[in-house]
Amino acid sequence: MDDAQHRTDDTGHSGHGGGSSTHRHRLGTAGNGAGTPGAGARAGTGLRRVAPTVRPATPGLRAGAATAAARRADASGTTSTADARVMTGVTIVIVALTVLQRFALPLGSPVPVTIPVVAAVLGYLAYHGHVRDDGASVRTYALAMGALTVFALVDIVWRGTGSLTSLLLLVVTWAALCFRVDERRLHLFPRVQRRFETFMLVFAAIGILQVLVQFAGIWSYTDLLRSVVPQNLLFQGYNTSYPIEYGSPVIKANAFVFVEPSVFSQFLALALLSVLSRGKEYWRVAVFAVALVCTVTGTGIMVLGFGLMVLAVRRGGLWAVRAAVVLAVAGVAALLSPVGPILLSRTGEAGQTNSSGSLRFVQPYEYLLNRWSSDPWSILTGLGPGQADRISDAIFAETGLPISFAGAVKMVLEYGVPASVLAGVFLYVAVVRRSPAPTVALAAIFLNAVTSSSFLAANIFYVLLPMAVLFVGRRTELSVWERQRRQVEQTPGQHAAPFPVTVPSWNPTPGGTR
Repeated sequence: MDDAQHRTDDTGHSGHGGGSSTHRHRLGTAGNGAGTPGAGARAGTGLRRVAPTVRPATPGLRAGAATAAARRADASGTTSTADARVMTGVTIVIVALTVLQRFALPLGSPVPVTIPVVAAVLGYLAYHGHVRDDGASVRTYALAMGALTVFALVDIVWRGTGSLTSLLLLVVTWAALCFRVDERRLHLFPRVQRRFETFMLVFAAIGILQVLVQFAGIWSYTDLLRSVVPQNLLFQGYNTSYPIEYGSPVIKANAFVFVEPSVFSQFLALALLSVLSRGKEYWRVAVFAVALVCTVTGTGIMVLGFGLMVLAVRRGGLWAVRAAVVLAVAGVAALLSPVGPILLSRTGEAGQTNSSGSLRFVQPYEYLLNRWSSDPWSILTGLGPGQADRISDAIFAETGLPISFAGAVKMVLEYGVPASVLAGVFLYVAVVRRSPAPTVALAAIFLNAVTSSSFLAANIFYVLLPMAVLFVGRRTELSVWERQRRQVEQTPGQHAAPFPVTVPSWNPTPGGTR
């Protein structure tokens, strides 16, 4: 019986009697009525010992204690070296997207400083094994970029229009969407969300202060960044500083570092949606909402409205009703603010000829449809990369109207419908599918495709990386149906198992059968 009572502990050391770990046996089949010979095996019983499972453990800690210690460290915010590297890299990307958004490298035509920064961060993390390529994204990227290149070359050769530089910039910029952090680092995503929100809280406070001191007459707006940074290192051509209405001395909030108040408002809306998707620290929503009003632009409100619709679909009718009530109260408060009448007067801009809303959201689509009717072949091949900007410049030179083609319209106009559809498939695979926060991911795509012409502007486009792309595979935002299903699964004793479970009885017989 000594062999039958022999035990093995978790570290592989053996002993006798009442050890702390229970040795596990399994039934084996032995020929001629005998068990497999070996240490601790008894012939003829059909029982044989299983090799002990040895779990690696931190020195001085057993395996279970080491696992528990790691979980406590994650919960307390203590990070491993790998976690620290990833958080540092992502923080650098967030800095490039915000603090350095207006900075450009003077390489002939200005290149966003965000591109080399992101390339360096991804290269560093890949060198240390913390970033990998995603197979599905790489395949759809190759398909989409191949189609874009073919149609672009057709335009360049056949029409004599299009820019290879613009095409190359698109291919290089979008390549970053093919990368993911290592699966062991996916737990960092809520911390990344919170860090982005914290950055935006700082800028929200600056934006609010910008407007308040101007209304109080304490300070007149000065572009501080332009006064200290050489002009050739900053992007030109953006409406970085312009008044809340024609003739007003008060300049819209841009927190000094954003290329336009409209882009500032879109990032604020994204941060607000990030808070809602996390479901924590709701006080941040109030700060972002006040700063959003101080930008006095409609594009951020559009991004927020789109994101709230997605959340309403995902979280159900009750959440939608509550959100509608809060939104109505916030809307009334905004209208009662000093900028309320200005916001109210802009609600019908899209229907006013040559207004800002019309130049952004009506006339570009009218131009696209008119072009298709006069040149049906452009539906298939487009007009060539870079042509949207040339058309916009030509219209401005002729009429003085700054027509602005949004990202999606620009893509279809330059590359045609088939290639643009493939580009959309790539964005779905790389950004939305298995996204950690689908609402934020969809809102970020909406930002780039509809409210901004930033599919080639890496300083804006790359907001997709920390808020969606790099952490695809971890789900932190749950829909109402997912929440209900999990509650059902986690409620013991109220629901029967999906399949009956039968445990057969058995008696060991000579030869080890059962």
